[in-house]
Amino acid sequence: AAERQAEEKYRKAAVEAASPVRLQLTVPWQTTADNEGLKRRLWDLEKALEQAQKDKKDIHEEMTRQYQELQQQTAVHSQRLAARVKCLQEQLATRLQEDEQTQQIATQALAERDRTIAQLQDKLSAMEREYEKILHGNLDLVLAKVAEASQHWEEVGTTIAMEHKERLQEFGLNPLEI
Repeated sequence: AAERQAEEKYRKAAVEAASPVRLQLTVPWQTTADNEGLKRRLWDLEKALEQAQKDKKDIHEEMTRQYQELQQQTAVHSQRLAARVKCLQEQLATRLQEDEQTQQIATQALAERDRTIAQLQDKLSAMEREYEKILHGNLDLVLAKVAEASQHWEEVGTTIAMEHKERLQEFGLNPLEI
């Protein structure tokens, strides 16, 4: 296409150069027409440029407005998230503190339970020792009384046996034969 245009211009130039008279007659009129066409074309291009600049300005303003709106939305969302994070951090701190207090209370309760168990075991051991003393003391008393009673009944039995032996002998009987 560019070559064709160049060839056409060359041909026109050759034809115009061949006829100088014709060239003199057509050049002013053609120049004026070309000037008017160029002026119109220049005016059209200026209008198109102005419209393009206006469109560019409108697009820029719209993009700036959208950007600012997006920034505001982002800032509001960021503030909400920061407030939510702060609230959650406070809740977490509260829960951790409550958990720590609960653990302390549980630890204290377990320590108190262990102390109570140890005290009860000490009391139980003391009671066992005391009962052992009482039991041994009572067993010693029972054994002493049994020994004393045994000796008494042995003496009584011996006395009764002697009395019976004597009576049997009074009647002339041998106690070893009976």
